[in-house]
Amino acid sequence: MNDELPNSPQHKVSLDARFSSRPHVHRRLHQIADMMDQAIAEGATADEAEALAIEQLRELGSDVLTDWAQQKQEDSLQKAQKENPSAIGHIKKK
Repeated sequence: MNDELPNSPQHKVSLDARFSSRPHVHRRLHQIADMMDQAIAEGATADEAEALAIEQLRELGSDVLTDWAQQKQEDSLQKAQKENPSAIGHIKKK
């Protein structure tokens, strides 16, 4: 197995820098890393640690996609209101 990271310009920037615009994602990734460290320290098996990581990353992925969709919806609403200021802002109820 090749453990070396790909040598691309995208990987030259630290993860801290890449997630600086998404502090909640950055914080959540650190929480997941802490959970993994704790599970390993408490004697979790590799399978248990893997299951924990997969579950947490799926939740994070869902949260990131929800944030993305909400931002796109807000952007679309703002664009529509700029193009037609007299338009009534109908927003999906939560």
